[in-house]
Amino acid sequence: MDINARQLDALDFNFLDQSETYQYSVDQLARAKANAAIMTKLGTEVAAWELATQIFDTTYRKSSTALQTKVVEDLDKERDSILTGFNGTVSNAMKSPIAAQKQAATELQEPIKRYDISTVGEYQQQTMRTDQMCQDLLANYATQLATLGLTAWVEALQAKNAEFNAAMIARTNDQAGYVKSELTQLRSQMIAAYRAFVKMLNVVLIYEGDTAYATTVDQMNAEVRHYKQIIARKGANVSSGSSNTPGSSSTNTNSGQNNQGNQSGQNTQTGDNTGNNGQQTGDNTGNTGQQTGDNTGNTGNDNPDNPGGDNGNDNPGGDINDGGLDD
Repeated sequence: MDINARQLDALDFNFLDQSETYQYSVDQLARAKANAAIMTKLGTEVAAWELATQIFDTTYRKSSTALQTKVVEDLDKERDSILTGFNGTVSNAMKSPIAAQKQAATELQEPIKRYDISTVGEYQQQTMRTDQMCQDLLANYATQLATLGLTAWVEALQAKNAEFNAAMIARTNDQAGYVKSELTQLRSQMIAAYRAFVKMLNVVLIYEGDTAYATTVDQMNAEVRHYKQIIARKGANVSSGSSNTPGSSSTNTNSGQNNQGNQSGQNTQTGDNTGNNGQQTGDNTGNTGQQTGDNTGNTGNDNPDNPGGDNGNDNPGGDINDGGLDD
């Protein structure tokens, strides 16, 4: 037994969003799988962790509608290309030595400027204006389009715009089928599988020594420090005893005196928060009366970026660092 053996450090996931949690899991999983000793001793834990990560990834990709997004982006590029080509052709025709072509181009500039379609603006606005302009051109500028041979070009732009709009609708429908609570649950399962691995690894390190694991543990701890820096940049307090995580505690005392006219009062508030329990006692004394209240409540630790939080006992054994607490 080596009580001074390396240990894999803890990381508080409450301040990491879903994509950061997933990327952390993927990177650390790769390091663990590359160590033969870890795979021999903790193959079961690694397999469970990897499966949970893969299931989360599948659901996360669906929620991000990655496939539909790629389709939308490709159609938008094709639409932009047609629009840019149309505008360029009309602009060049204004320099034509043929009077009819120059006149037609001059007249087509009016709707182009009026609709002022931007290829870098919002999708919805571009789609609406493109549809309106195409209808206007085909209905009111048919002669000018025919003179420059651009009728088919406008029809192609109109068709591509409709195809793009259909893809946007499909993406929205796909997002409607996304169940946020399911993703939150799968994230929690991925974190739990990772913590189970960390707990068993730290036990092995103590009882067998860290010789066969030293390099990998050092690399994984470097990654933990990297993500703690990310948390720190978010403004979260990650020092021991001051983060609002399960199992941590903090005490805050605030007193003040207020004297105004003939009225004086003193208010003292002391809070001691341990785990998920909070107790507040207030004593407020004035010139006309006295009130004392004792209130014990239960508070949670839900972070806006982490719906559902990571509740529960992060260190069931009390002696082994399982990676669930913020050190």
